[in-house]
Amino acid sequence: MIKLVAFDWNGTVFSDTYAVLDSVNQLLKSLELKRITLAKFQKYFDVPVEKAYFEFGISKEVLRKQKYFITHNFHINYEPRAAKVRTRAFARFLLRWLVDNNVKSIIFSNHLDEPIRKQLKRLKIDKYFSAVLANLNEETVFESRAKEKRLKRYIKDNHLSGNQIIVIGDTVEEVEIGKTVGAVTLGLTHGFCSIARLKAARPDYLISSLKEVINIIKKS
Repeated sequence: MIKLVAFDWNGTVFSDTYAVLDSVNQLLKSLELKRITLAKFQKYFDVPVEKAYFEFGISKEVLRKQKYFITHNFHINYEPRAAKVRTRAFARFLLRWLVDNNVKSIIFSNHLDEPIRKQLKRLKIDKYFSAVLANLNEETVFESRAKEKRLKRYIKDNHLSGNQIIVIGDTVEEVEIGKTVGAVTLGLTHGFCSIARLKAARPDYLISSLKEVINIIKKS
């Protein structure tokens, strides 16, 4: 029986793929580098994000010397764009259904805690989530496996087992984390990763809409 759905935030609940792409391109412009396309973004987006930045043209030396400037620059460009972003289609429908069926929802994210909470309140969906597991400051954004560690700690503290959990995300990272904790893994298309990459990660289910989650829970 599914007791918990762990949602990625960016690109999964929050439909901000283009806001992130535009913010990355603004960052690249400030470093006098070429813009990237959505296809390139989805082909190379990765975590830690420095892996993606290498592929987008930022050298290791520049990233090492200007790591926190780069992080801060991205967020300065991103937050005004995020203020206009809505939820993914059927997100509210799914969240209401989960509440009605006594399934808890949490967010686990590589993004910053305070901005996520700000958007949850703006969108009036904060009431649906029992926890937000995210970075508390910009200095931890580059930490490896931090997102996985936060989810594992939450699972342990709440005495849950893997077969009681669904992990939903739009990147390879969430699929890998879900497998690590023994959860049912759902790869959501049309987010930060290409469909080909999500397929290659072999989630239990590859979905194109959050509405599909309900039938998966009913079958679990």
